[in-house]
Amino acid sequence: MADEVVQRLEALGHRLPTPPRPLGAYRAVIEAGEMLHVSMQGPLLDGRFAFTGLLGREVTIEDGRRAAELSVVNALAQIHEHLGRFERIRQIVRVEGHVACTEDFLEHPRVLDGASELLAAAFGERAGHIRSVCGVRNLPGNAPVAVTLTAELFPPEF
Repeated sequence: MADEVVQRLEALGHRLPTPPRPLGAYRAVIEAGEMLHVSMQGPLLDGRFAFTGLLGREVTIEDGRRAAELSVVNALAQIHEHLGRFERIRQIVRVEGHVACTEDFLEHPRVLDGASELLAAAFGERAGHIRSVCGVRNLPGNAPVAVTLTAELFPPEF
């Protein structure tokens, strides 16, 4: 059976990459009971940051949205590698975003909408999630955006 989420992502122009390896001494994904937690993912493409800089200075809101999309694609690649398929996802529960920005930048929600809208397009009703977003001074690799993701799972026998 073809994975509908993968098909939807591809229709939107996104192929699941090989998941980025952790940048430090931690795990990329942990399954705890019926919850799946994905560590912070940035806008890596082919092992390099596709976007760098601060929102409000070097990075436009539109590029920030694309960086958020790419970050969530990397989070989905982590999930897919861990689970082997997206059918076990009952619901995307939480998305947390960090936006590297200037002190006067106030459009954090618009930037993170890039991630939320991609999840909605890929998962439909299963994408309804809570969300937190904050501005930070910098992120690893000079990334403008990074996201973490939490999902509720159906039991393994599903």
